[in-house]
Amino acid sequence: MAKGTNGGEQLARPCFRLYPHQVAHFFSHLLNPALLALLVFSVQAHLLGDWLAGSVAIVTFSVVPGLLLWYLVRSGYLDKAYTDDRNKRATLLLLGALCYTLGGAALYGIGAPPLMLVTAASCVVNTLLVWWINRSYKISIHAAGVGGATCVLLISVGSAAWPFLLSWPAVAWARLYLRAHTPMQIGAGGALGAGSMALLYSAFIW
Repeated sequence: MAKGTNGGEQLARPCFRLYPHQVAHFFSHLLNPALLALLVFSVQAHLLGDWLAGSVAIVTFSVVPGLLLWYLVRSGYLDKAYTDDRNKRATLLLLGALCYTLGGAALYGIGAPPLMLVTAASCVVNTLLVWWINRSYKISIHAAGVGGATCVLLISVGSAAWPFLLSWPAVAWARLYLRAHTPMQIGAGGALGAGSMALLYSAFIW
């Protein structure tokens, strides 16, 4: 009986070994660009009291890109949501930039607040920069998104956004644990996301 018990314990161990893997996937999904856009524009809509513009932004920067990603995975074009193929990553980035451009135009058309317009324009610029770098270097899209979102939230709500800095080590650990990126690729993504957002906001808002 003891022997059977040991066998049962050995069979149970792999379930526990999967736990960090599941947590890494959870953080990767939680901190993907579509959900980050949902967070950023929800905060700005609440702060500015403009839920019409906020709803337009959420649909075009979060819902539509998320549905496009889901469709590309379901159709078999992507083997997984966060593909390692740089050509397919380029397609995703260009589709994202197109959604963001249309979303920015819609926001401008309905007279959205300047803060939202600059956020929209910054998303387009940041995505195109990542696309350009992706042609020769697999920069982390997740880290770029977290870097950009952190910058926008700090500008939008000030010190109340400091807890969001915890998303940096969370996404870095997740992408490293899943062997999706190297430390340099993650660092480059975070620096690009935060730096480009800060430069654009300093030019148009500060």
